[in-house]
Amino acid sequence: MQPAKHTLLVVDDEVDVLDSIRHQLHRSYRVLTSISGSEAIQILERDEVSLILTDQRMPGMTGDLFLRRARQLKPDAIRMLFTGYADIQAVISAVNEGNIFRYILKPWDTVELESILRQGVEQYELLAERRRLIGELQEANTLLTRANLELAQAGRLKTAFIEVASHEFNTPITLVQGLTELLRMSDTGRPQAENEILRQISSSGRQLARLVTNMMTLLQAEDFRRMLQTRLHAVAEVIAAAVDQVRPFSAARGQTMAMELADDLGRFEVDRDKIHAVLINLLTNAIKFTPDQGTIRISAGRERDGAIVIEVDDQGAGIEAGAGPHLFQPFFTQLDPSRHSSGDFGYCKRGLGLGLCIARQFVEMHGGSIEGENRPEGGARFRVRLPAAGASGHPGSSSTDRSLCEDANG
Repeated sequence: MQPAKHTLLVVDDEVDVLDSIRHQLHRSYRVLTSISGSEAIQILERDEVSLILTDQRMPGMTGDLFLRRARQLKPDAIRMLFTGYADIQAVISAVNEGNIFRYILKPWDTVELESILRQGVEQYELLAERRRLIGELQEANTLLTRANLELAQAGRLKTAFIEVASHEFNTPITLVQGLTELLRMSDTGRPQAENEILRQISSSGRQLARLVTNMMTLLQAEDFRRMLQTRLHAVAEVIAAAVDQVRPFSAARGQTMAMELADDLGRFEVDRDKIHAVLINLLTNAIKFTPDQGTIRISAGRERDGAIVIEVDDQGAGIEAGAGPHLFQPFFTQLDPSRHSSGDFGYCKRGLGLGLCIARQFVEMHGGSIEGENRPEGGARFRVRLPAAGASGHPGSSSTDRSLCEDANG
């Protein structure tokens, strides 16, 4: 498809001149002609014109006066003037008032005229492109202004949500902690098993309170990395605490929790609450996906570079084909709700699909990685790797944190 021709308006009181130019240029341009400035103005009022070429000496309205008017009507059109040597003052006027692109001496050279017109077309297209870009920029600025207003509104809503959520979360947490302590103090002759359950409830309540406080702070700070509080912790103790917390749920399903912890785990610099949350998520998922009387295995060891590697293996349904790339995306869940379920830790119980996403965020905050895969013998394996320099080199850690922890641990 050939591009549309540019429109050229030629104004001259000599008909022979108009016919000559039309014949010369009609293949390259859509040529409009007029014998007077007043008639040409009427053409400009009804037609889109890219180029204007006018003679200077015309009765009624000279070329420079016509171009001054044309500039008002069609400011983007490229304006040119035919003139003779004696009309230099008219040329000056056309330059000053009509803002002409070029002037052409009579008699003109055909090749030169075509070259000047091509230059005029190029100038017209450059101006058109400039107008288009300015229009896009203005539209983008409008959209940006609107987006900024929406963000400001969202910020106000977020602040209000944080205030309400903080109150709504902390109220029941405080009640659970208080009632648990009252229950512990009300009967000193309670069986040891029941005391252990109360201790777990109290410990989990305190941890939940810390997590809620930290999460609210993170939301207000809008930087989750800034609040990473790393200290030296015994890795085996961190893992054992997570296993102890979920053991009642695995016991209810008749499952076995097997730990295989290397002797050289030692202490490692981590944010305990966040790594605890990661382990709880992986262990509860393993409980959900492992059939009754199945075995869940958690192992940990050190690599040559000092990194800690923690693995959680289950004997469950495994990771569905094609689901691997989406496991750690928010709200992704592959479970079939029609499967048997008996409570929150029932077999293949469906979740919201946030746990693994949050676990990945917490692990990556430590500079580590997390991945999941199917085991050859069935079930799934999740592997967490925490680099030795990742936690201690994180901006959230500090020498003060380390020294306090070292004092506390002797």
